[in-house]
Amino acid sequence: MKKLYALLTAALMTFTLAIPAAAVKHYDPAVGHITADGAPEGTVYTDILVKLPTDDDNYTDFTQPPEVCAEGAESGQPIDISAESEIARYSENGYVSLSLHHKKAGTLCIYPDEEVLKMSSSSSASCDLIDLSIAYGAFKAAYVDGSGNILGVTSPSDTEYSRDTPYGFHTDGSSLTFQRHGAHPRTISLIVAGTTLVLISLPLITGYVLSKRKKRIKPAANASEGTKK
Repeated sequence: MKKLYALLTAALMTFTLAIPAAAVKHYDPAVGHITADGAPEGTVYTDILVKLPTDDDNYTDFTQPPEVCAEGAESGQPIDISAESEIARYSENGYVSLSLHHKKAGTLCIYPDEEVLKMSSSSSASCDLIDLSIAYGAFKAAYVDGSGNILGVTSPSDTEYSRDTPYGFHTDGSSLTFQRHGAHPRTISLIVAGTTLVLISLPLITGYVLSKRKKRIKPAANASEGTKK
């Protein structure tokens, strides 16, 4: 019985610990995939905005312009955007372009079906999309033309969780969704709580089973002794 209890405990703990690992197993949270629906006419790309203060250590006046990239390429042809472009000067309500003003933002690559923004992140200096959302709150997105003019800005982002999609953003007209890969934290909490409850209950169940077993064995032993007499 003790061996069975130990095996069940080990199995439950392994299952519980595997949940958060599975949630980030396939996709890098430092890589954002950006897709758009309902963009205004003339939109060349969708720029992610973040509430980054100008006195933040990670703020810079200008990084590099986005590039139009061929499928699978890491770089491409820069588009006509500079520090004087409207998108680079945008700062309404504290929101600025993530790709143009964050020191750890890589070049925003504009592909035929999506855009990809990679943040410079490491285990010793993490700066991925989750870190950004915790540090600066909800994101916004700006629809931008080929000269850096802003054609529209979305409302603050909502967050959705899915095991089928990578980290990134999806716009639908005036709305923006921040997509996080993996199970919702509430789901993970419920599973962990349920597992903890089972682990706490196992000793009680084991003790009850053992006590019932002893009660059955005792009459049988007494009957055996009576037969011998």
